[in-house]
Formats: sequence, structure tokens, C-alpha cells
Amino acid sequence: MRIARTDRTHNIRTARSGLLAGAALLAALAGLSACNRDPAPATDAAPAADSAAAPAPTPIPPVEAKLGLANNNGAIRYDGRVDSEATHKALSIALTQAYAGQIAGDLEVGKAVKPAPWQDKLPQFVAALTMPGVAVTFEGQSVELSGQVNDADRALLLEKAKTLFPGFRYGGLFEGVGGEAASSDAAAQALAALVPGKSGAGDIVQALNKIEVRFEEGGARIAPASLDILSRAAKAMAAGPKDARYEIVGPGGGAGQPTDNEALSRQRAEAVKVQLIVAGANPGALDTRGETGATATPVRFNQVK
Repeated sequence: MRIARTDRTHNIRTARSGLLAGAALLAALAGLSACNRDPAPATDAAPAADSAAAPAPTPIPPVEAKLGLANNNGAIRYDGRVDSEATHKALSIALTQAYAGQIAGDLEVGKAVKPAPWQDKLPQFVAALTMPGVAVTFEGQSVELSGQVNDADRALLLEKAKTLFPGFRYGGLFEGVGGEAASSDAAAQALAALVPGKSGAGDIVQALNKIEVRFEEGGARIAPASLDILSRAAKAMAAGPKDARYEIVGPGGGAGQPTDNEALSRQRAEAVKVQLIVAGANPGALDTRGETGATATPVRFNQVK
């Protein structure tokens, strides 16, 4: 019995020793494997220059400072854009003082806007801008007159503009002041040849159809260069037969699709009507119609009565 117990104890110890030896062998093999394993590739701390460089922002092209003023029976509306909050504040104060609080509007401030070359002398100019219905737009080194202004006031404001803003471009109703129409302008010559009280509606229509009304590209806003000749046209209508009626047919083509062409044509006819009314034509004497065709045609005038 002692011999059996001794043998059993010996067998247990031998088994334990085998297990311990096996565990040690496995640990050694694991360590050897870890030592022989290839190291992970190192990653660059910073990405390559090409991939790291962000695309440069597209520079914003500079734009001219702009201010629009309109006198609506003594109530002044203004809008535009300036280069800084300081300019915004200075102009707002100057306009409020000039019009005794009868003013409303706002100016946008943009980093790409150039300084306003008309800012310093503006208060002196707006002091003369008291005519109801008059409008003026400053943009860079140009000043444009529009709205309802008689010939005497056009001349007065032009003289003021030339004194305060020498070297500027004077557009809109500043053009043709004093009857200075180009001698080659057939429309101006035809309108000047009409005799108030004697020329009939047919004669007036013939003169009107020599007018080339220009519009801004793709829109219904009348180009400043056409404001003077439309002012002359309005005077000719007002001096003609009191019961005459005229139809304004907008220019055709220019918008792509037929429905778009007609819509744009009608809008341009309405713009001509509004400008004629502003310049003194009888609103009840004017009708409008849009041109449906895709062919480019000028503004036309028809005698209705």
C-alpha cells in the first residue's frame, strides 16, 4: 500500500511538472513570435504637401459703391452698397439731415466694395434734389438721372453734378439736356419736326417708330441711354391730339422659349409705358401688348385712335 501511494504521488508530481513545462514552452514561443513579427509601418505625422494644401479661395472681384435716391412726393427712398460701417453711418446721417427725417432705406456693407468717390460732396447735391418724382443713382464715377423731371430741373441738376463731380459720366436724363441730341439721331429729328397742336396721331406714330429703345440684357429695365428720347416722345404725345390712343408693342425675341419671349416683350412694353407716363404722357392714351414671335424686333407704336 505504501508503494502504491508513493507511485501515485510520483505520477501527480510528474504530471504537474509536464504541465508547467508546457506552459513555459508556449510562453517562450509566444515571445519569440512577437520578437520576429514585422513592425507596423510608420505613418507620417503630416500628410503630403499636395494633399494638405487647401485650395485658395476665389477672390471676390471689387465692385463700385452705389447709392440710389428717389423722391416720392417728398418721401425719400434710398438703397445701395458701401465699403464700410463708417461710410454707412456717415451717409445715413447726411441723408437724414438733408431730408429732415422724411427718408427710409438701407445700405449694404461689403468688403469687395470700393470707396465711394461721391461721398464727400453728396450732401451738397441732395440739397438740390427736391423735385417730386425725381430719381438719381450714383455708381462709381457715374451719376444717372431718371424719373419725372422737367427740362429746367434737368439742366439745373446737370450743372450741379458737373460742379460737384467733375469728370464723372452723366447718364440717363442728363443726356440731351438743352436739346443737345446727336444730329444723326433720326428719332430726335423726327420728334423735333412735329408741330404742337397741328401734327396728327399718325405723324406722331411715324416719329415714335424711329426710336430705338434699349434695355438691359435679358431684362425689362430701360437702359439709361434711352431715357432722354422717351422723354421727348412723351412731350410729343402730350402736345398731340387729346383723344389719340397709342399701342406699345414690346420688342420680340431674346428670351428663348416662345412663352418667355412674349412675357419679356410684354414687360418691356409696360416699362416703356411707365417711362412715358413719368415723362408726362397721358396714361389713358397708352395700351401695351407683347410680341409672340421669336424673331428679334424693335419696340413698335401703333395708332389705336
